[in-house]
Amino acid sequence: MSETPTPSRFRIRWGWFVGCIVLGLAAVMIGGFVAPADARVGYLAGVLANVGTTLLLVGIVVLLERRIIDNAVRLVRTANEEANEAIRVQIQDLDDRIAAEWASATAENVAEKTAATLRLTDEFTKRIVDEAKREA
Repeated sequence: MSETPTPSRFRIRWGWFVGCIVLGLAAVMIGGFVAPADARVGYLAGVLANVGTTLLLVGIVVLLERRIIDNAVRLVRTANEEANEAIRVQIQDLDDRIAAEWASATAENVAEKTAATLRLTDEFTKRIVDEAKREA
């Protein structure tokens, strides 16, 4: 069985991260200077409320996104492993049937065994295609 690939490590782009922080702080400071003197307390309260709300939403989205993606990956991987195992069982069954067919082969009945092998493989292929069509 093939091993699952190792997940790539999440890479933080520090330039963007620091740039966003610097621009955000600059915007907050400029807003504080632009706000009238009597409205600065309300401005600061509004900024803090918006920053808190943003951090709350980002935290929820990041945590939920990772959980949703991890669950989706796990479900797809499990379904893929189950499908692979089902195909392995069917191929092993076909292999056993062909081996049993050829176990009694003689020089006189090679054409008969070849025809039986073709029939078995055609039946196998038709069954696999029909199952795939039903699932799709």
